[in-house]
Amino acid sequence: MKIEFVDIEKLVKPEWHATYIVRPDLLVLSTSLFQHGFLAPIVVQKNTNIIIDGCQRWMLSKEIVELNKKNNNLVPVVFVDCDSLEAMMMHLQLNRGRGNLLAHKVSSIVRDLFNSGKYTEKDFDRLLTMKHDELDVLFDGTIIKQKKISEHKYSRAWVPVEAPAGTVNAVPVIERPPNKDR
Repeated sequence: MKIEFVDIEKLVKPEWHATYIVRPDLLVLSTSLFQHGFLAPIVVQKNTNIIIDGCQRWMLSKEIVELNKKNNNLVPVVFVDCDSLEAMMMHLQLNRGRGNLLAHKVSSIVRDLFNSGKYTEKDFDRLLTMKHDELDVLFDGTIIKQKKISEHKYSRAWVPVEAPAGTVNAVPVIERPPNKDR
């Protein structure tokens, strides 16, 4: 793996970016970047400079003046030679296990990937461990609205925007840090 240091202004946030970090976790990430620097490089599509993984670290480095100065406007990058479909699939693969994907954006990416003809339902199962029922919800584009959401319990990884209180593992829709002292 070859890590290059690249001017932060040359990198591009993708329109299909599907991750989100709640504010308390974003503050933890910014503190970590100040204390330890980048412990993992940003993964970037080689021919477009589109960020595949590391958008939150990039955004914090770009927006926090002190952090930007500390890094001399440079961020560590690993370039990946891939097409846009492979970049989207890689984004899902790298972030799915972290549990911070936004369902409506994942739905859009999954539909784009499937409609491209490059990926089959078996590929989604193999590459993302998405079974038919989960894909069905993502393919239809309504993201759970028509799926009788109040009758299901969803993992915190989904946190559907449409979720009425109590449907997300009995956790309030508003995220709260796990520690009472925060």
